[in-house]
Amino acid sequence: MSRTRIVKGKITEVIEKDYNIFSENNIVDNAAEMVTEKGETKGVSYGVSEKPENLGVKTCNYTPAPIGKGACDYYVDRFKNFMKRHPDCLHTPPVYYYGALRDSKEKGKLSEYEKAVIRLKVLAQMKLSIFGNVDGHVEIEAAEKERLKQDNMLPHYKKGNKTVIPTPYGSYGYKYCTSFTNELMPKLTSAGKEWLKRAKLDLQNFMEQGVVDKYYISHYNKEYNKKNGLTEKDGKTLVDKTGKSIKNFYTNIELYNIKFQSFAFATHPDAYNPEKMSFLPVQDLFRILLTPEMKEWMGTETWEQAWIMAKNMDYGSVTKSSWEQLKKDTKETVENAKNNLQNYWDEIFK
Repeated sequence: MSRTRIVKGKITEVIEKDYNIFSENNIVDNAAEMVTEKGETKGVSYGVSEKPENLGVKTCNYTPAPIGKGACDYYVDRFKNFMKRHPDCLHTPPVYYYGALRDSKEKGKLSEYEKAVIRLKVLAQMKLSIFGNVDGHVEIEAAEKERLKQDNMLPHYKKGNKTVIPTPYGSYGYKYCTSFTNELMPKLTSAGKEWLKRAKLDLQNFMEQGVVDKYYISHYNKEYNKKNGLTEKDGKTLVDKTGKSIKNFYTNIELYNIKFQSFAFATHPDAYNPEKMSFLPVQDLFRILLTPEMKEWMGTETWEQAWIMAKNMDYGSVTKSSWEQLKKDTKETVENAKNNLQNYWDEIFK
């Protein structure tokens, strides 16, 4: 594997102690003008290099093998497969699978965002301390104990000089697969349940196409195809009929988190299949749209995929009046989400 870095400017490195570079082969320095080396106190020495002690050659397996699909553990298995293939290097898996790697010293800790959510819930329940402050410390302490219990059950890995663990609740693939399965599935009609089973499997099928087969072209997200040079400007015609450019794009895509996330999100409209969603009862449609957390809906990638699905759906008799029907059908409070989703709804039908 090689790496090229192009910098339009200067690079300055200030090292407090020693700076050692070692190569199993050659080290070549080139300059358009001058190469300068200076030793302030002991000069510059040249000679036969010696391999540093305890320097192990970092080896990685860059060829993902197919894994079983269908269950939400697919994303856990994809994560574990990556970690198994990258045991002694600093490569990290896509956050999409099972969340970002974090120091095991952070086990049991909640983010400030999570603490704020708990405090807001307590405030909404009018649980105020005698000093007028939101009394959420009991609830936060209970949540941290539960988080520690969950973190202790996660797989632990060595990366560099740290022991790291994944962050399942910060993932997308695993988190929403379990959310859709455990929370959404029981609320859907029989037609909705069948659609969800198919969508979950297709998400994994498309992911395997990109990660393992190194060949995926989005059916609905033509902007993704064009932006990444996979197709011509029409978003459909392949730029390279041999498939080499597509294979090059997906090769080692797991190593580039932003690139991988863009690919993963591009598979969503294809897996959800807007045409099939059009035949779902309106209550199913809205329950599906309301499942992701609002912070996810406010993300550019999620909105983009939702918009692609909306444009490709045949709403038929679904009108703005369905917004009010939503509250009655779901029997859930949606006031907090109402403004943002109402704007999105208006955009679809304007």
